[in-house]
Amino acid sequence: MADIAHDHRQERVVQTRAYMNAQDIAAAVSSANVARRALNAVAEQLRPGVRESALREFAKNTFAAMGLRTWHAPYIRFAEHTLLIFSDKTQEDFTLKDDDIAFIDFGIVHNGVEGDIGQTYVLGENPTYRHLKNAAMNIFKGAEEYWDRTQCNGIEIYHHIISIAERMDVRFNLDPAGHLIGAFPHRGWKEGLNNFPEAVVPGTWILEIQVRHPTLPFGAFYEDLLLKNYVKEVDI
Repeated sequence: MADIAHDHRQERVVQTRAYMNAQDIAAAVSSANVARRALNAVAEQLRPGVRESALREFAKNTFAAMGLRTWHAPYIRFAEHTLLIFSDKTQEDFTLKDDDIAFIDFGIVHNGVEGDIGQTYVLGENPTYRHLKNAAMNIFKGAEEYWDRTQCNGIEIYHHIISIAERMDVRFNLDPAGHLIGAFPHRGWKEGLNNFPEAVVPGTWILEIQVRHPTLPFGAFYEDLLLKNYVKEVDI
């Protein structure tokens, strides 16, 4: 049985190599920027009193207006829901408060190519929320720099991420983490970039960062295309 599992794993690695090498990186960048525009349009609606469900509906209408399909539902999390990962279901419909934390995670399909983007937002001046948001962004940047410098594999990227998170006094909170991106639907490795044992082709993976406070029930999320210095049409 172990030999069969190993063979299947190797098949997925080989399939992933072929998928990565076949991708149009310019198209991936274009889709990333389209996703970023959609994210900004929805984030403008983040104000006290809005409910998670209302913002999800606004997101779906935004996608329709932009002529976009989605490859996963929009994840919109407020307050304690920022601890939830992609596979978790919300049991309540939270309302955004004056002093609050939220994140948005979109997966769109533009011209047959996936785009994925995620960001955390803070309302008010709560230092804990701001630290979480900044930690997620800075861990991404640190991991991207490390990968670009060392050309390490996916497992090594996430070992480095966990180390950075500990230094920032937050806890990494996602497994599997990171995934392929490109021609829809992406094919090959489904076990997370954090478990991928080979070199990572630039522009073919999403680097996902989700962290939580070590004791309080809040977290933060950030994700983007793993491609050093690609031209971002708009900031998030």
